[in-house]
Amino acid sequence: MRIDYETERAGGVYSERMLRKSQSIWQMPSTPESLKKEETEARLRGVDVTISPESMEYMEKVNERKEAAQKERERLQKEWEMQNPQNPFGRMGTQFSIISNALAEHGFYDNMSDDEVLEIENLLVDITHGMNSVCGTVKVLSPDSEQLTSQAAKFELESSTAALRQFSQKYVSGEMQDFFNNLVDQYYEHNSKVLEGYQSSRETSNELLAAIYEKTASNRRAPLSENEKMIQMAGKVKVDEEDEKEAIKEWRKCLKALADGKGEVGEMMGRMSDILKILASGNSENKQLLNYVEQWNSPAIENARKYWSVLV
Repeated sequence: MRIDYETERAGGVYSERMLRKSQSIWQMPSTPESLKKEETEARLRGVDVTISPESMEYMEKVNERKEAAQKERERLQKEWEMQNPQNPFGRMGTQFSIISNALAEHGFYDNMSDDEVLEIENLLVDITHGMNSVCGTVKVLSPDSEQLTSQAAKFELESSTAALRQFSQKYVSGEMQDFFNNLVDQYYEHNSKVLEGYQSSRETSNELLAAIYEKTASNRRAPLSENEKMIQMAGKVKVDEEDEKEAIKEWRKCLKALADGKGEVGEMMGRMSDILKILASGNSENKQLLNYVEQWNSPAIENARKYWSVLV
């Protein structure tokens, strides 16, 4: 799995810092007033600069458009905030940017270098990547990534929430920690609601194709290919609600062991992968189906392995 960090860090503190530095280096006059000032300074240096009335009018219109665009962004932001006054994750932006900017507002990054900010934000990108690809006002998907399955999404929610709590213990302190822990509670609540009834497009497609294969079985001239057989098996999988609850309980035990330092990352990821595989197969004993769902859900496990290796 490849994460496009530059894309997923958009709206964060590091991107904002780099933008400001870029503007300070390459900033060009963008208003009539700044152009007049540049003209005066140039003349003092013995260089004659002429600004046509048309150029002045053009720059004034550009400035007006910039102001109008900024006002529109502010209006949209206020609308979202009015609709979701108690839920920061219902506002505009990725879940990563909401978390990172909330930390920034409390001074979390104030004494960090650019490299330190980049390291922290890349970790937050890893932690929120799964939920960002499914939920959030703005979905962020790497070009070569695939939607999480419904069961992998539930695993990512449990893992990322536990990871954010571990992040709080490791990096956040004092009153800021109380604020951040409350933010994590809101993260879990928001994503739990969004995942109710969630199903990836591939899961939906498998179900539809499985139904079609079954209905057309008597009229089929050629047997199903191996790939079609696998799609049919996967499309018929039904996950029991009690099995799902039990899987979540077992995942939480593994995640707690990681947070408490009582389990190795590799060992716990192996256990959680097995739990996910059994759950997503509907408790099947068919080795082909088990391999199929294991491979399908492996990106979620590998992503969790990556950020937990940093946190513990």
